[in-house]
Amino acid sequence: MSDDPPHGDGTDGDGVDPRPPDAPPTGPPDAGDDTVGAVLFTYGAPFVGVLLVAVGIGAAVPGAYGLVQTDIADCGDPIVSVEPVEEQFDGGPPESLPRLTPDDLTTGEREAFQEALADPRGEAAFRDDFRNRPAFENGTLVETADRTYYATIVADHPCFTTAPLQFPLGVFAIALGIVGILTPPGYRRLVALEERIRD
Repeated sequence: MSDDPPHGDGTDGDGVDPRPPDAPPTGPPDAGDDTVGAVLFTYGAPFVGVLLVAVGIGAAVPGAYGLVQTDIADCGDPIVSVEPVEEQFDGGPPESLPRLTPDDLTTGEREAFQEALADPRGEAAFRDDFRNRPAFENGTLVETADRTYYATIVADHPCFTTAPLQFPLGVFAIALGIVGILTPPGYRRLVALEERIRD
């Protein structure tokens, strides 16, 4: 066994490394991994945060509208037009049209019918029980004591369909994105504060 000191490359004179295979490296640490991690933390976290905020806004805005649409719009309320039958049919209405009287209408239908008669355009929204909707969809005659009217649905306003968790998940994504955007500058300020305290 040679008593010569190990060479600069960590081997002895015979070119054999005397250190055990599992010995930790003795050279300077590689700073490349730290640099990559710092770049990812500085630029990657805000970028992901911006994406989360954008996705969250895209989900939260429709989700919020889905929760309040029935209060701010006529969602689910069809628009019914009512006009005198002689203005709709020159030669008289066809015999196939169903005929109703005000007594055949529900309270909500009767209120909408009266509202349409008072409206300059002859239209009103049905907001309550619409039991005779099939008749109004195809057009029906409503015979009052002094006149006959033709009534039909002219517009339907279906409600905007949203997933039940769309709004809360959108808000959560926005909050998480804001945290990602603010984390790097907050961390840098914390490090600077610690250095000032240490000095």
